[in-house]
Amino acid sequence: MTDPRPATTVIVGAGLFGLTTAVHLARAGRRVTVLESGTAAGATTAAGAGFVGLWAAGYAWYWDESELALEQAGLDFYRGLDAAGYDIGLRNTGNVWLALTEQAVLDHLLPFAEHPLRPEDARLLTAVETAELVPGLDPEAIVGAFIHPGGIQISAPDAGLALAALARAEGVEIVEHTPVVDFLADGGRAVGVLTAAGERVLGDEVVLAAGSWTNDLLAATDRVLPFARVIASRLTTAPFGLGEVPTLMIPELDGLWIREHLGGLTYGNGVGYETLAVHDSPADRRPDRPDLVEAMREHLSPIVSELIPAAAPVVDDAEAVQGIVSYTADRRFIAGPVPELDGLYVVAGDNESGVTHGPGLGRMLAELMVTGESPFVDASRYAPGRFPSRPFADEAAVAAAMPARRAVDARAAAATRVTTESGLPAESGLPAESGLPAESGR
Repeated sequence: MTDPRPATTVIVGAGLFGLTTAVHLARAGRRVTVLESGTAAGATTAAGAGFVGLWAAGYAWYWDESELALEQAGLDFYRGLDAAGYDIGLRNTGNVWLALTEQAVLDHLLPFAEHPLRPEDARLLTAVETAELVPGLDPEAIVGAFIHPGGIQISAPDAGLALAALARAEGVEIVEHTPVVDFLADGGRAVGVLTAAGERVLGDEVVLAAGSWTNDLLAATDRVLPFARVIASRLTTAPFGLGEVPTLMIPELDGLWIREHLGGLTYGNGVGYETLAVHDSPADRRPDRPDLVEAMREHLSPIVSELIPAAAPVVDDAEAVQGIVSYTADRRFIAGPVPELDGLYVVAGDNESGVTHGPGLGRMLAELMVTGESPFVDASRYAPGRFPSRPFADEAAVAAAMPARRAVDARAAAATRVTTESGLPAESGLPAESGLPAESGR
């Protein structure tokens, strides 16, 4: 008696989300075909900054143990790729949050130290201790720091190429330069996709992993995922002899992050970001917004030079990389079955942390598709059906609904509500009419 034909899966999108899902499905016995409109891992994935860590352990206050499990899965996955001989530029550098003022210590560092999910080896650092860990850092420019020693750095472009190679080694077929324009349905179930060339690619199930372009493919279902698509920019300097350093993050400076890159620096913050809705910008695979780049360069050059003085001669000529990231209305990822059509799945909404969470989300979605459950995370947190089919009027409304990026900002917003809704002074700490204390969220 012959074995039954293995189930087939068609995945749209060969970025990090699509490729990791393909790898996990192939390992579970699925036959997988991935269709990519350009080159594999050549769009948003290639623009990633490539630092990975346990962000749910204090930095992202709106995430919990489930996101922490996704993050640990990412760390384990990349270490496994490196151990298997794939060159992804992995370095065990750790992640360090800097405070430039005493207020930032109170707002950002102490909550890390008190967080219930903090790693056992995480700790506060003095300015001198930080400078000993970070070559080139001026200890006079900071007050203190907090370190997660288990964080890693990878090269996102190299990791994307390695994932494509791994997927092919696992038997996945990757078809590049094949845009998909629609999915095929029969009897209330997804049965494949239609390419721009008119080819029908059939499968037992379809996964949409097309990043910022996912909603274009979902149009026929009348479901619109609550994305705010954002142009994200980062700068990269020429080499100037900098040694290996941890990833640095300075929350008080609009989320500034800095990491070493080939003997130089790559860095960015919110000044180089803009939602597509602001100027009705197109969702280009590799956007080109020199005005954002120049604004970020002008803003960050003196800051980076003060923190790392040896960078001063090269920051003004730093080159830019830009990509499009998709933030969701609740800052949680979207991964799971699409309620409107059996056999149709989606994994999207990177929230500018797809490099960290992609491997875990791919594993989770593959487990859901194969067994109906994913025991290592709370899959309901990411289900597309947690939102109504059309929950927001437009992307600007999605952006307005998003929770504050940092806990201190959330507390400030709560304090403002106390003042405006109850008439009480924000510093009173008394609850407003909604029952939300002014200091909640710390």
